[in-house]
Amino acid sequence: MLQRLHTWLYAVTMKDPLEQRQSFLVQTFLLALIGVSLLALPLPFLTAVQPGIALGLTALVLIELPLYILALVVLRRGHFTSAIILTSVSVVVLCTGILFSTGTRSSGATMFTFALPIIFAGLLAGGRGAFWSIGLSALGIGMVLALEVTGSTLVGFATPHDANIGGVMGGFLSVATVLGFFVARFGRTLRDTLYESLRHEQEVAAQRDALEAVVDARTAELRSALAEVETRMQAQAEMLEEISQQREAIRELSVPLLPVDAQTLVLPLVGALDSARLDALQGRTLDALEGGQIRRLIMDVSGVPLVDSQVALGLLNTVRAARLLGVLVTLAGIRPEVAQAMVGLGLEMDEVRTFHDLEDALRYGR
Repeated sequence: MLQRLHTWLYAVTMKDPLEQRQSFLVQTFLLALIGVSLLALPLPFLTAVQPGIALGLTALVLIELPLYILALVVLRRGHFTSAIILTSVSVVVLCTGILFSTGTRSSGATMFTFALPIIFAGLLAGGRGAFWSIGLSALGIGMVLALEVTGSTLVGFATPHDANIGGVMGGFLSVATVLGFFVARFGRTLRDTLYESLRHEQEVAAQRDALEAVVDARTAELRSALAEVETRMQAQAEMLEEISQQREAIRELSVPLLPVDAQTLVLPLVGALDSARLDALQGRTLDALEGGQIRRLIMDVSGVPLVDSQVALGLLNTVRAARLLGVLVTLAGIRPEVAQAMVGLGLEMDEVRTFHDLEDALRYGR
C-alpha cells in the first residue's frame, strides 16, 4: 500500500526539475490536510461545544476540504505554482477562520499561524505566491479586526476565559514544527538540486574540454591535410608547367627548320600531320621567313605516311603564304603511295615544284 502511494506521488511530471522534487512534499502536505479535515468533520459534534459553534467549525472544514482537493488536482496536472498559491489561499482561509473564533486579543499563536502560508508560498512559488499570501492574510486579519472593533459576536466566540498556556504553546509548536519541516525539506531539495546542477555543470565542462580536444586534433589534421594538398597542388602546378614546356619543345621539334645556308631552309616532316601540327607548321614557317633573308624553302615529306585532302590543303596554304613573302617553295620525297593517294583525291600540286628526294632538291638550288 505504501509502495503504491509512493509510486502514485512520484507519477507527476513537471518541466522544472526543482518543482519535480518539491511536488512530492506538496502532495504529502495536501493529503495530510485532507486527512485532518476528514477527521475533524465529526469532532465539533462530539465535544461539548454550542451547536452554533459546531456548525461554524464544520462549515469551515467543508470550505477547506474542496480547496485542498482542487489544489491536489491542479498540482497533479503539472501546474505547480497555481497549486501552491491555491494551497496557500486555503491555509490563509483556515487561519482566518481560527482567528474569527479566538479574536485578535488573545490569539498570539493564531496570528503566528499566518506565517505558515506566507513562508510556504514564498519558498515554493516565489514572489508571486508570497504576495498573494501576504495580501490575503492582511485582508483576513483586517476583517477580524474590523468586526472585533464593532463588537460583533462573530469574533471571539471560542476565546478561552483562563490562561490557555497549553493551547498557545501547542499551537506555536504545531506551526513551528510544520514550518521547520517545510524549510528543512526545501533546503534539502535545494541542496540536492544545486549539487546535481554542479555535477551536471562539471560533466558539461568535461564534455566541452573533450570536444575542444577533439576539435583541436581535427583542426591539426585538417591543417596537415591542407598543407599536404597545397604541396600536391604546387607539385602538380610545377608538373603542368613542365609538361607545357615539354609540349612546346615537342611542338618545336615536330616542325624542325634546318638552315642549309643563309638563304635556304629545310623543313623535314616526319609522322602523321593533323590539324594541330599543320597550324604549328604554318606558324613556325612564317615566323622563320619573316626576316626576309630566306629565299628558298624545301619541304621534305618523305617521312609523312599519308597525305589526304586536309594535309594537302594545309601544305598548299603554307606554300602560298611563303610565296607571298617572296620565298620559293619546293616539295621533296613524295613516296609513290602518297602520290597515288593524292592523284586519287584529285589534288592539284601544279603550284609547287617537286623533287624525288631532298638531295635532288638541294642540288637543284645550287
